[in-house]
Amino acid sequence: MKKIQLWSILKDASGPSTKIVDALENTETEALLEELLVKSPSLLGDELTLVGRQVPTDGGPLDLLGVDEDGRLIVFELKRGTLTRDAVAQVLDYASDLAESDPDRVARLVQDYSGRLGIEKIDDFEDWYSESFPDSPGVLAEAPKMVLVGLGVDDRARRIVNYLADAGLQVELLTFHAFQSEGQLLLARQVESPVRPPRTTTSPPTKESNLQVLHQSARSLGVFDLLEEVASFIADNVPGYQWPGKTAYSFGLPERTAEGNPTLRSYVRLDLNPKHPAAVTLVLYKRALQAAPQDAEKFRIAYPHLAVLNPKHEQLGISLDHDSWIKVRTDLKTLLSAVVSGAKSKASPEQPTQPQEAAAQQANGADTPPA
Repeated sequence: MKKIQLWSILKDASGPSTKIVDALENTETEALLEELLVKSPSLLGDELTLVGRQVPTDGGPLDLLGVDEDGRLIVFELKRGTLTRDAVAQVLDYASDLAESDPDRVARLVQDYSGRLGIEKIDDFEDWYSESFPDSPGVLAEAPKMVLVGLGVDDRARRIVNYLADAGLQVELLTFHAFQSEGQLLLARQVESPVRPPRTTTSPPTKESNLQVLHQSARSLGVFDLLEEVASFIADNVPGYQWPGKTAYSFGLPERTAEGNPTLRSYVRLDLNPKHPAAVTLVLYKRALQAAPQDAEKFRIAYPHLAVLNPKHEQLGISLDHDSWIKVRTDLKTLLSAVVSGAKSKASPEQPTQPQEAAAQQANGADTPPA
């Protein structure tokens, strides 16, 4: 096993010198590690969201379940000590069980086991996932990534992990080492990502590439003109930010996060509808319905065959073909105006009211979809 040591640099009149920082025994670190990782998930990975702790699988309860910045599941197996081949077997067991699941089961697990043991609650995983990763093909589109976390790793475990990586599985070793210096606890992190064989990669989706796929799909369904006309109408009445996905347009309005940072939130979505090729579906998100509850209900009652409330996701779906689009557009304009007004009234005074101001703060606004 590799040994990690730290030295502090001391300076005095005689010049610089070094002093070894005392390493803590594993037993002193074990009790702290899991709670620390839950409270500070950035120790496990950048832009990681933990969605479950002690989540049941056929192989037993997995320690931590997360979703990375690309919308991929990550299974974490934590050991209070050195990682061995038994830990590798366990993480394979958990990941293989999830990989053979369906998205509904994953959603139920997250909804049931988030909100416990320090993990933030996610009431509706499908809604949260679709808003967080609008261009992801799905939570199980790729096999879950596996990460083994411990206070060291033995040679057999490392050899097995390297072999799995060569076979094409994504698995990572993450080891921590604790030190004590002048009454302060120091934690060192060591990440080992085995090198995988070269493989063909594709560029991440951009606004332009998404738009090309969306337009091609719309033409194949015979609704290109309708899609673009309705999208232009929404953009004129929801003066925020328009983002094309591969199957839908999203329309966002500027808000501020709890920390006061400017952001964009999706309020409206315009979907292709393969089940009804001659129609598109306009979706008002939960936050849009909360911004204009009376106007949304009035619209739903006026057009009961077109506007259907999805109680599970708390969204209103409005099916539009060429005829119904002409019929509802005046009332739809009123509804969208009420949504925008309601969203502004709930915003903080510091929130930008011009879409250009918000978009400029979103990394130039070119390839960043609304949250």
